[in-house]
Parts: sequence; C-alpha cells; structure tokens
Amino acid sequence: MKKLYIILCAVLALALSCQNNRDNNLTEAHIYIVNSGLQSVEFYDLDAEPTASVAIHRSGYFAVDATVNVEVSEQALIDYNTANGTDYQMLDEQAYVVSTQTVAISKDSRVGNVEVKFDYDTVAALADGHKYVVPLVISSDLAVTEGKEVVLLSPKMLPAEIFFVPNKVETVLWSKESAGKWKRDLKVTVPFVNPTDVTITLDTSMAAFEAISQGAKAWYNLAPAEAFQIIGDTTLVAGSSELTFTLEVDLAKLPSIYRCSIPVVMTANSENYAINKQNFYYLLNLQQDGVATTVVDAGDRRDKWVLYECNSCHGNITATNNNYLHMIDGDATTYWHSGYNSSSFINDNIRCSADNPYIVAWNLGTPHTLVAVELTRRDYQDYIVGYVEVSEDGYTWSKVASFDHIAECGGLQYLVGPYRYELNGDAAVQYVRVCVTNCQRGTAAATYANIAEFNLYEYKQ
Repeated sequence: MKKLYIILCAVLALALSCQNNRDNNLTEAHIYIVNSGLQSVEFYDLDAEPTASVAIHRSGYFAVDATVNVEVSEQALIDYNTANGTDYQMLDEQAYVVSTQTVAISKDSRVGNVEVKFDYDTVAALADGHKYVVPLVISSDLAVTEGKEVVLLSPKMLPAEIFFVPNKVETVLWSKESAGKWKRDLKVTVPFVNPTDVTITLDTSMAAFEAISQGAKAWYNLAPAEAFQIIGDTTLVAGSSELTFTLEVDLAKLPSIYRCSIPVVMTANSENYAINKQNFYYLLNLQQDGVATTVVDAGDRRDKWVLYECNSCHGNITATNNNYLHMIDGDATTYWHSGYNSSSFINDNIRCSADNPYIVAWNLGTPHTLVAVELTRRDYQDYIVGYVEVSEDGYTWSKVASFDHIAECGGLQYLVGPYRYELNGDAAVQYVRVCVTNCQRGTAAATYANIAEFNLYEYKQ
C-alpha cells in the first residue's frame, strides 16, 4: 500500500509539472495580410461595381479578440517605391471606397475582411500596365507581422469573354457501313460565375464556314443541312460558368462519297459578352473511311490535258525549255516559267502578259470529281501566292483553294513541297486554272513565277 501511494504521488507531480509548462514556447497572436505587397486585382467587365476583398489573418495559439485598423497610406506607397525602385501612384480617392476603417476578429475566428469598392468607369478606363494603386496599411492592438502590414491594390478590368472549349478542328474517319448517328458534345464557358441567363447564338451555315476560313484556306464541302443538328438548350444559366450541348450527325444523309465539314460558330449572346477571337468555333471534318485519293491522269496528263488559257510565255510557248507542259510531266526537276515574250501571242485564250496575275488553265478532257490540288515549287526560288479555280463549262469559274508560298516557306529555299490544298467543293468539273497574284524571288520582288509540278486529286472507291 505504501509503494502504491508513492507511485500515485509521483504521477500527480509529473502531471502538475506538465500543466504548469504547457504554454511554454507557444507563439503569441499576430496580425498579418497573407497577400501583402503589390497585388493585381482583376475584375471581369460585367457592368457592375468591381469590389476587391482583402483578408486579414490572426495567427498564434491563443484565442483572443483582435481589433485591426485599416487606412489608406500614401507614406506606405512612398516606402514601397523607395524599397523596390518603382514609381506607382495613388489612385484618385474619388475612384474607390474602403468599406471600413476597423476590422474586428473575434477569438472564435482567425480572419476578417475589408472590401475596397472601385468606380466602374475609372477602372474600365485604366490602360494595361498602368501605375495606379490603392495602398492599405494595417495596425492592431496585437503585434503585426513585419513585412505583412501593407498591400497595394492595382485594379484591372478584363473583358467578359465567352469561349468554345473543345479543339477548334476535329477530323473523323467514318465508314458508311457503320450505320447510325455520330455525336459530339460541345462546350462553351466563361471564366467567371455567370450572373444571369445568357442565350448563345450559333451558326452552321456557309457564312459560318467562311468566318472560320477567313479566305485563307478552303475546307471540305459543307455538309447538307439535313444531315446534322444541334441538340440541347443553348442557354448558359445564371450561377454557372459552363454550357454543354450536342452536335448530332446522321451519317445516312451524307453524300454517297463524303468529305464534309460542319462548322459551329458562336456569333452572338444575349449579354453581349465578347466572343474570344481564337476560340469562337468548332469545326468537324467528316471523311469517309476506306475511300482514297488518286492523282488525276497521273501517267498520261500530257496527252489527255489541253492548255485552255495562258497569259504568260517564256520564249515560244511550246519551246523545249520552261514551257507549260513541264508542270504536268511528273518530273519535279523541270518547271514552267512565266517569263514574258510579246512575240509568243497565240490567240485570245493564249496570250502574253508582263506582270501579275499569271494564269494557266487546263481542259482535263472529261469531268472529274476533284478534291485537292498539289503544287511543287521550283528547286530554289520563286515563291508565289494565288488561288485555284474550277469550271464545268470553261466560262463560269469558282474559286476553290488559295495558296501562299511566300508565307508558308518563310524564305526557306529548300522548302519546295509538294504543298497540298483541299478544295472547297467536290462537283464534277472539266476545267481548272491556277492564278498567280504575287511573286517573290527570295526577298526581291519578281514579275514572273515558276511551278515545277501541278497535281490534281480525286476520290476513287
């Protein structure tokens, strides 16, 4: 019994000792701003007064009440500029309102907030990279952490933009034997919580097609309108930042041999949010699997094709060197050269020209369903810009593709191609012409052009 009594006394003494020293080395409460220093506060242009919230924290083990004083301090701005070698300036005091000069942090909480409400027009008018700030400094009845007592708020207005989320262009191979409907979920989003219902306007017409290509490059044929539809609500509801709808394609309603495009272009929205200039569309290219392209009259073009129109000659138009037949002879080491010689006049269709545009047109002999054109440059020079046209009768022409070797090659002489350009359309045509609108030899302007090879492609099952 005596031994048990001694053990109990020892345990009690040890417990008292631990209790008496439990607060040793525990930190005292401190007040600080987490995001101190220069802070860019960004607002989306939602036609509302932009408001920034500054969080003030209390640290330490002890739960105590804290009172924090907040003031706009020009001296804090001067000190910051001096320490950092900057030249920030005070934002006009009429352009903002600080919600309170005192923030109470109760012992049951660890954070308090002060809000700064900015004038919409002032912030919207600030240029990118401006130097205007609102400097806030805090003090308290508790200790304030050194270096964490000042924040400089630099307001910035961002456009309220809306985006297409998926990849802008998708190409899908699909077999006719795989009957049914093809679906793709499409998504638009805003980088903020949407404050109101916004209805999206979508365009799937030829105008949408042209808006995507912007005249730079033609795509596949536009799919028949009856072959696809948009399914689902196109309203981005209030409180959300994302909208999903579905593009559905009925494969049975596509042409017998198809290579079709379906553009989905966001053209407007009920809140007039800015539509992002890079991500305003989705483009689906549907190509029938198992259908291959082949060169039109690959081995006997020189015999089957007839020169229909030409306005540029080199010496005699049928001379051995540089004549027009070299662009269809299957040999990339020979080439057509567009030099001018006034004595080479043949007839109204075949004539000479001293300057751009240079035109060479072919009668293919029989109609072909063309899908692409391929150009190969001369081995070391003469970059060209232009377009390709087709015709059923040789009188009415339609532009189906554009090319720009000056931009595509970037002056790199070894990049001769071949360069392939998909045609916008696949109607059966018999006449094709190349129109060169600009020429350049290296960095020097040239008034002539060269084409080493000119190939046409069609689909064959």
